Amino acid sequence: MRDFVETLRRRLAELGCPMAQVRRLVQEVADHREDLKRAALAEGLAEVGAEVRADVQLGDPLVLADQLMTAQRRSSWWGRHFIIGFGVLPVLAVPVLWLALLLLQLSLGFTLGFGCDPKKLHTSAANPVVFRHLVIVIQCADSIAISLVTLLFCWLARRTAVSFKWMTTACAICSVYALFSNAFIQPHAFVIGLSWPPHWIRAALPLLIAGAIYLSRRRAAQRFLEKGAV
Repeated sequence: MRDFVETLRRRLAELGCPMAQVRRLVQEVADHREDLKRAALAEGLAEVGAEVRADVQLGDPLVLADQLMTAQRRSSWWGRHFIIGFGVLPVLAVPVLWLALLLLQLSLGFTLGFGCDPKKLHTSAANPVVFRHLVIVIQCADSIAISLVTLLFCWLARRTAVSFKWMTTACAICSVYALFSNAFIQPHAFVIGLSWPPHWIRAALPLLIAGAIYLSRRRAAQRFLEKGAV
Protein backbone atom coordinates (compact mmCIF):
# COMPACT_ATOMS: atom_id res chain seq x y z
CA MET A 1 0.00 0.00 0.00
CA ARG A 2 1.26 3.45 -0.86
CA ASP A 3 2.13 5.61 2.09
CA PHE A 4 0.39 8.86 2.96
CA VAL A 5 2.75 11.21 1.11
CA GLU A 6 2.80 9.14 -2.09
CA THR A 7 -1.00 8.94 -2.15
CA LEU A 8 -1.21 12.69 -1.66
CA ARG A 9 1.32 13.31 -4.43
CA ARG A 10 -0.52 11.13 -6.90
CA ARG A 11 -3.88 12.69 -6.11
CA LEU A 12 -2.56 16.23 -6.59
CA ALA A 13 -1.10 15.23 -9.96
CA GLU A 14 -4.40 13.63 -10.98
CA LEU A 15 -6.26 16.83 -10.06
CA GLY A 16 -4.08 18.80 -12.47
CA CYS A 17 -1.97 20.67 -9.97
CA PRO A 18 1.16 22.12 -11.63
CA MET A 19 4.17 19.93 -10.98
CA ALA A 20 6.10 22.70 -9.22
CA GLN A 21 3.17 23.23 -6.86
CA VAL A 22 2.85 19.49 -6.28
CA ARG A 23 6.46 19.33 -5.14
CA ARG A 24 6.04 22.33 -2.84
CA LEU A 25 2.77 21.14 -1.29
CA VAL A 26 3.96 17.57 -0.82
CA GLN A 27 7.16 18.76 0.81
CA GLU A 28 5.22 20.98 3.21
CA VAL A 29 2.91 18.11 4.16
CA ALA A 30 5.84 15.70 4.49
CA ASP A 31 7.64 18.11 6.81
CA HIS A 32 4.50 18.58 8.90
CA ARG A 33 3.97 14.81 9.03
CA GLU A 34 7.53 14.36 10.23
CA ASP A 35 6.96 16.92 13.00
CA LEU A 36 3.83 15.08 14.11
CA LYS A 37 5.71 11.78 14.06
CA ARG A 38 8.52 13.17 16.19
CA ALA A 39 6.02 14.53 18.68
CA ALA A 40 4.43 11.08 18.93
CA LEU A 41 7.83 9.44 19.37
CA ALA A 42 8.61 11.90 22.15
CA GLU A 43 5.47 10.71 23.93
CA GLY A 44 6.83 7.17 23.92
CA LEU A 45 5.03 5.67 20.92
CA ALA A 46 6.82 3.12 18.74
CA GLU A 47 7.88 4.00 15.17
CA VAL A 48 4.85 2.38 13.54
CA GLY A 49 2.45 3.84 16.08
CA ALA A 50 3.92 7.31 15.62
CA GLU A 51 3.45 7.11 11.84
CA VAL A 52 -0.15 5.92 12.25
CA ARG A 53 -0.93 8.78 14.63
CA ALA A 54 0.65 11.32 12.26
CA ASP A 55 -1.43 9.99 9.36
CA VAL A 56 -4.61 10.10 11.44
CA GLN A 57 -3.94 13.67 12.49
CA LEU A 58 -3.42 14.74 8.88
CA GLY A 59 -6.58 12.97 7.75
CA ASP A 60 -7.46 11.23 4.51
CA PRO A 61 -4.77 12.10 1.91
CA LEU A 62 -7.39 12.22 -0.85
CA VAL A 63 -9.48 14.72 1.08
CA LEU A 64 -6.37 16.69 2.00
CA ALA A 65 -5.38 16.86 -1.68
CA ASP A 66 -8.79 18.30 -2.56
CA GLN A 67 -8.47 20.85 0.22
CA LEU A 68 -4.99 21.87 -0.92
CA MET A 69 -6.20 22.27 -4.50
CA THR A 70 -9.12 24.41 -3.34
CA ALA A 71 -6.75 26.63 -1.37
CA GLN A 72 -4.42 26.84 -4.38
CA ARG A 73 -7.25 27.98 -6.63
CA ARG A 74 -8.60 30.50 -4.16
CA SER A 75 -5.20 32.14 -3.87
CA SER A 76 -5.82 34.02 -7.14
CA TRP A 77 -8.73 36.00 -8.59
CA TRP A 78 -9.00 33.65 -11.58
CA GLY A 79 -9.22 30.65 -9.32
CA ARG A 80 -11.88 32.23 -7.09
CA HIS A 81 -14.00 33.40 -10.03
CA PHE A 82 -13.35 30.68 -12.57
CA ILE A 83 -16.90 30.82 -13.99
CA ILE A 84 -16.48 34.50 -14.83
CA GLY A 85 -12.81 34.18 -15.77
CA PHE A 86 -13.16 31.23 -18.15
CA GLY A 87 -16.86 31.20 -19.00
CA VAL A 88 -17.82 34.87 -19.31
CA LEU A 89 -14.68 36.97 -19.85
CA PRO A 90 -13.57 35.05 -22.96
CA VAL A 91 -16.80 36.10 -24.69
CA LEU A 92 -15.80 39.73 -24.17
CA ALA A 93 -12.02 39.45 -24.24
CA VAL A 94 -11.46 37.15 -27.22
CA PRO A 95 -12.63 39.58 -29.95
CA VAL A 96 -10.78 42.50 -28.34
CA LEU A 97 -7.54 40.56 -27.84
CA TRP A 98 -7.75 38.97 -31.28
CA LEU A 99 -8.22 42.33 -32.96
CA ALA A 100 -5.44 43.96 -30.93
CA LEU A 101 -2.95 41.15 -31.61
CA LEU A 102 -3.84 41.01 -35.29
CA LEU A 103 -3.33 44.74 -35.79
CA LEU A 104 -0.14 44.65 -33.71
CA GLN A 105 1.29 41.87 -35.86
CA LEU A 106 0.37 43.69 -39.06
CA SER A 107 1.89 46.91 -37.78
CA LEU A 108 5.15 45.10 -36.91
CA GLY A 109 5.71 44.14 -40.51
CA PHE A 110 3.95 40.81 -40.95
CA THR A 111 2.45 42.26 -44.14
CA LEU A 112 5.79 42.37 -45.96
CA GLY A 113 6.45 45.92 -44.90
CA PHE A 114 3.11 47.33 -46.02
CA GLY A 115 1.62 47.56 -42.53
CA CYS A 116 -1.95 48.79 -42.30
CA ASP A 117 -1.39 51.93 -44.36
CA PRO A 118 -4.32 52.18 -46.85
CA LYS A 119 -2.08 53.90 -49.41
CA LYS A 120 0.44 51.06 -49.33
CA LEU A 121 -2.35 48.49 -49.51
CA HIS A 122 -3.67 50.32 -52.56
CA THR A 123 -0.23 50.21 -54.20
CA SER A 124 0.27 46.52 -53.44
CA ALA A 125 -3.13 45.67 -54.92
CA ALA A 126 -1.81 46.65 -58.34
CA ASN A 127 0.81 43.88 -58.15
CA PRO A 128 -0.88 40.42 -58.17
CA VAL A 129 2.19 38.60 -56.86
CA VAL A 130 2.79 41.01 -53.98
CA PHE A 131 -0.93 41.11 -53.15
CA ARG A 132 -1.07 37.32 -53.02
CA HIS A 133 1.80 37.30 -50.53
CA LEU A 134 0.02 40.01 -48.58
CA VAL A 135 -3.10 37.89 -48.29
CA ILE A 136 -1.09 34.87 -47.09
CA VAL A 137 0.73 36.90 -44.44
CA ILE A 138 -2.50 38.45 -43.14
CA GLN A 139 -4.09 34.99 -42.92
CA CYS A 140 -1.05 33.72 -41.00
CA ALA A 141 -1.17 36.72 -38.65
CA ASP A 142 -4.86 36.03 -38.09
CA SER A 143 -4.19 32.39 -37.16
CA ILE A 144 -1.32 33.43 -34.87
CA ALA A 145 -3.58 35.92 -33.09
CA ILE A 146 -6.25 33.27 -32.51
CA SER A 147 -3.62 30.84 -31.22
CA LEU A 148 -2.07 33.42 -28.86
CA VAL A 149 -5.46 34.31 -27.36
CA THR A 150 -6.20 30.62 -26.80
CA LEU A 151 -2.77 30.05 -25.24
CA LEU A 152 -3.33 33.00 -22.91
CA PHE A 153 -6.46 31.47 -21.40
CA CYS A 154 -4.81 28.03 -21.26
CA TRP A 155 -1.88 29.54 -19.38
CA LEU A 156 -4.21 31.29 -16.94
CA ALA A 157 -6.11 28.05 -16.35
CA ARG A 158 -2.89 26.13 -15.79
CA ARG A 159 -1.39 28.78 -13.53
CA THR A 160 -4.48 28.94 -11.30
CA ALA A 161 -4.92 25.12 -11.28
CA VAL A 162 -8.60 25.25 -12.27
CA SER A 163 -10.13 22.05 -13.56
CA PHE A 164 -9.50 21.11 -17.18
CA LYS A 165 -13.15 21.65 -18.11
CA TRP A 166 -12.79 25.40 -17.56
CA MET A 167 -9.79 25.55 -19.83
CA THR A 168 -11.74 23.68 -22.50
CA THR A 169 -14.67 26.06 -21.96
CA ALA A 170 -12.45 29.05 -22.73
CA CYS A 171 -10.97 27.22 -25.74
CA ALA A 172 -14.46 26.37 -27.00
CA ILE A 173 -15.43 30.05 -26.81
CA CYS A 174 -12.28 30.94 -28.76
CA SER A 175 -13.24 28.28 -31.30
CA VAL A 176 -16.77 29.62 -31.74
CA TYR A 177 -15.44 33.13 -32.23
CA ALA A 178 -12.86 31.90 -34.75
CA LEU A 179 -15.65 30.09 -36.58
CA PHE A 180 -17.47 33.28 -37.52
CA SER A 181 -14.87 36.06 -37.35
CA ASN A 182 -12.34 36.85 -40.01
CA ALA A 183 -9.98 39.41 -41.48
CA PHE A 184 -10.92 40.10 -45.09
CA ILE A 185 -8.49 41.55 -47.58
CA GLN A 186 -9.39 42.41 -51.15
CA PRO A 187 -7.86 44.84 -53.63
CA HIS A 188 -8.21 48.32 -52.14
CA ALA A 189 -10.06 47.00 -49.03
CA PHE A 190 -9.19 45.53 -45.62
CA VAL A 191 -12.09 44.64 -43.35
CA ILE A 192 -12.30 42.89 -39.98
CA GLY A 193 -15.65 41.43 -38.95
CA LEU A 194 -17.99 38.45 -38.98
CA SER A 195 -18.28 36.15 -41.96
CA TRP A 196 -20.32 33.36 -43.48
CA PRO A 197 -19.87 30.46 -44.21
CA PRO A 198 -18.06 29.34 -41.04
CA HIS A 199 -14.27 28.92 -41.09
CA TRP A 200 -13.87 25.39 -39.80
CA ILE A 201 -10.07 25.28 -40.07
CA ARG A 202 -9.69 28.44 -37.97
CA ALA A 203 -12.20 27.10 -35.46
CA ALA A 204 -10.17 23.91 -35.09
CA LEU A 205 -7.06 25.80 -33.92
CA PRO A 206 -8.21 26.45 -30.30
CA LEU A 207 -9.46 22.87 -29.98
CA LEU A 208 -6.18 21.46 -31.29
CA ILE A 209 -4.27 23.63 -28.84
CA ALA A 210 -6.47 22.43 -25.95
CA GLY A 211 -5.95 18.81 -27.01
CA ALA A 212 -2.18 19.25 -27.29
CA ILE A 213 -1.98 20.87 -23.85
CA TYR A 214 -4.12 18.11 -22.34
CA LEU A 215 -1.89 15.38 -23.77
CA SER A 216 1.22 17.26 -22.68
CA ARG A 217 -0.12 17.57 -19.14
CA ARG A 218 -1.01 13.88 -19.06
CA ARG A 219 2.47 12.86 -20.17
CA ALA A 220 4.14 15.27 -17.75
CA ALA A 221 2.03 13.97 -14.86
CA GLN A 222 2.78 10.36 -15.83
CA ARG A 223 6.52 11.01 -15.97
CA PHE A 224 6.32 12.83 -12.65
CA LEU A 225 4.54 9.92 -11.00
CA GLU A 226 6.86 7.32 -12.53
CA LYS A 227 9.89 9.28 -11.39
CA GLY A 228 8.54 9.46 -7.88
CA ALA A 229 7.77 5.75 -7.82
CA VAL A 230 11.38 4.80 -8.54
